[in-house]
Amino acid sequence: MDNKKIASIFEEMADILDIRGDNFFKINAYRKAALVILNFAYDLRDVVAKDPKQLENIPGIGKGLKDKIIELVNTGDCKEWDELKKSVPKGLLELLEVRGVGPKKVKTFYLNLKIKNINDLKEACEKHKVRELPGMGEKTENEILKAISEHAYFSTKRHLISEAMQEAKMIIAYMEKCKEVKRIEYAGSLRRRQETIGDIDILVTVKNPKNSRDAVMKHFNSYREVLTILSKGDTKSSVVLQSGIQIDLRVIADESFGAAMHYFTGNKDHNIKIRDLAKKKGLKVSEYGVFKGEKMIAGKKEEEVFKSVGLPYIIPELRNDNGEIEYGLKNKKFPDFVELKDIRGDLHSHTTYSDGDASIYDMAQAFIAKGYEYFALTDHSSIMGITGGMGTKDIHRQWKEIDEVKKKLKGKIKILKGCEVDILKDGSLDFGDDVLKELDIVVISAHMYGRLPFKEQTERLITAIENPYSKILAHPTGRLINKRSPMEFDMEKIIDACIQNHVAIEINSSPSRLDLPDKFIKIAKDKGAKFVINTDSHSTDQPDLMEYGVSNARRGWLTKDDVLNTKSFEKFDTYF
Repeated sequence: MDNKKIASIFEEMADILDIRGDNFFKINAYRKAALVILNFAYDLRDVVAKDPKQLENIPGIGKGLKDKIIELVNTGDCKEWDELKKSVPKGLLELLEVRGVGPKKVKTFYLNLKIKNINDLKEACEKHKVRELPGMGEKTENEILKAISEHAYFSTKRHLISEAMQEAKMIIAYMEKCKEVKRIEYAGSLRRRQETIGDIDILVTVKNPKNSRDAVMKHFNSYREVLTILSKGDTKSSVVLQSGIQIDLRVIADESFGAAMHYFTGNKDHNIKIRDLAKKKGLKVSEYGVFKGEKMIAGKKEEEVFKSVGLPYIIPELRNDNGEIEYGLKNKKFPDFVELKDIRGDLHSHTTYSDGDASIYDMAQAFIAKGYEYFALTDHSSIMGITGGMGTKDIHRQWKEIDEVKKKLKGKIKILKGCEVDILKDGSLDFGDDVLKELDIVVISAHMYGRLPFKEQTERLITAIENPYSKILAHPTGRLINKRSPMEFDMEKIIDACIQNHVAIEINSSPSRLDLPDKFIKIAKDKGAKFVINTDSHSTDQPDLMEYGVSNARRGWLTKDDVLNTKSFEKFDTYF
């Protein structure tokens, strides 16, 4: 059982306790432990195998939780978890998957209307029973019905890119231990860096094609995370992992590896156009290579496939039949798209002053480890009480601590005094000008009032963007992938307002956000907008999420010049 599954079990235990109205501190202990485990850098199975006592050195993990982790790792089950699940109807936990429905509402629904599952809740809303409950009303009832519709859509969810990437890296590391493996890479939607991944395609070449395949397939099917073997053969096997992700492994001939990488990276529409170009030249392109008649003329490297049809190399992130082939044919080369190595700072991060897990000093050390020149501390403003947002006294106290940390660091990194300031319902900001004018960076964001009507939401965001102190519009759509739909507003008007007011548009690297989405990044770029790629880090390991934001930027055709935090400290803020 991996970290993600253990974390989800602790979160579920907290939810059940919350529904039952148990001790707040016990509920909070489980929730905190779930978050810590989810962000823990090492596999708990390895920790338990080497020295279980080390679990107690993990923040928030006491003896009781340590014992449960050991039980889960060793048996795949937990006695207390089983008992808790039996104490409430199974469907109550499913209700928590509906946006806006928390443990207290679940308890209210159950006690007053005997609602036990999502179908019961939908029926009660349609019969207008929910609006009669204390603290509900017609608006709440309509919002729940809308959220149930969203849930039906998201229930067929694909996996976040970070989840799939973690599984891909682990399976590749495992397969590389098989001495018969010569070369191994992942392909598919993961290689194209899509926001969500259906399954993972792994391509392998072997040292001895005649004798190595059986050993490779046996090694693959013996992976400890395999839940179900769907199929197994000489050149392809498919399995489902404990995480629910399907992995397809294909053994490829070495001389066809480039052609196979292109074919299995996709997407389908991109591949069809490549094949059409090949036909016009009297060629045939497949996963086995590029052929002229019966003769293979290219295919060992991907670059050969593109060259054979008259194209420059197209990076995987662009292979979506969204104009990349036409651009390549016309221009014969692509711009140098932004890369992870170009990033010189991060302008959105959190500490224990709001909902972060680490101190200012520890976050500074994490960004120093990335080789950054600067970063901004942007803890939440006070209206976000659930996140421990900062009031005026808190922010002044933070400024004082920043100055003290700067002295300790002796110039190793520049720290900007910032704040993630919430946009209020009327578009004003959750701090007065007396505070805003003293900040180096004002990151504005909409966490509340996400369901305002289209026109009202557009006007609200434009008002906030026009505030003279606004510098960055964070996670503009407000979406949470697989969980919450984006806000509804006029995106082009928002982009225009950002350009006119010199407000940079954030590409939030959190895998659950990846916001701004790539289709809007391209529109904004073409209009002349400027961007920042931030991680929205809440712990010292989350600066590593930058790779996902950079991938999203590349999918939106961004170059280094489009991204402000690729510039030196002296140059990056001239845009503002």
